[in-house]
Amino acid sequence: MKLTIRAPRDHEWQLCRMLLPGTFEDAALREYRLCLREEEPRLVAAMSYRREGDEIKGLQVHVVPGFRRLGVGSHLIAWLSESEPSAMEGMVEVLNHAEAVSFCERNGFERVDGLTTVEMEMAPARAYLRQMRDRLGMPAEARLITLAEAPFDQVAKLHAEEVVHDAELNPWRAVLSQAEKLSRSPVVMVDGEVAGFLLWENDGPLTMVHSRVVAPGYRGGWVLVTMLSEAFDGACEGGGVRARFSFTDTNRDTRRLAQRFEAKTLSVRARYRRVDGGR
Repeated sequence: MKLTIRAPRDHEWQLCRMLLPGTFEDAALREYRLCLREEEPRLVAAMSYRREGDEIKGLQVHVVPGFRRLGVGSHLIAWLSESEPSAMEGMVEVLNHAEAVSFCERNGFERVDGLTTVEMEMAPARAYLRQMRDRLGMPAEARLITLAEAPFDQVAKLHAEEVVHDAELNPWRAVLSQAEKLSRSPVVMVDGEVAGFLLWENDGPLTMVHSRVVAPGYRGGWVLVTMLSEAFDGACEGGGVRARFSFTDTNRDTRRLAQRFEAKTLSVRARYRRVDGGR
């Protein structure tokens, strides 16, 4: 099968939107390529990516059903490699697209990070967190306030340092601008400095935990437990029944909480990376 790779023509952008819908949020920063063959039907795949320095970022490949497992996707990766990028990376929905994981592995990509989103009943977790909070306590120099009372510049700075830089992995977490909706979110202060915060809001019976940030030096202890307990108390009192939240591969504390209360996994988004072209 002879394949041709080229940029879309004016009348072909609708095809890109159909095959690569998630890429159009930052389409102005991206390059798009179609993969065609001489025989009908001609279109067999589409690809989009960003060039950042000598790296390929945000890579997405869609092979038309019926042409999968025929080497079309690997042909596109090989074509990209001809420009000699130092690395290529893209996101994969692991839970529902196991075939994409095997494609990445066959083409020299390795999983470097992931984000698991889960949902669980709040009542048993609320009781457990309250016990943990009472046992750990808070130091005398610490106090708990709401986001509406907190020094916004400190919260925004910590949020940017710990969350916004990874918006591609978890784009919906960059929500600090919605501060009015999140005004009841807990913030832990220690000697006038923000030690951590947890942004949440209720959507009917569903409590959305958007961002959970603990400043360096306060991780793995009472700050996290205090914030979670306060948030779950407020959410339950406001009608929340289930909590939905996410955690990265390296976040063992939140993973253990999800496992303890048998949270249901809704999605797993993983970043796969290939260094030096995988050669």
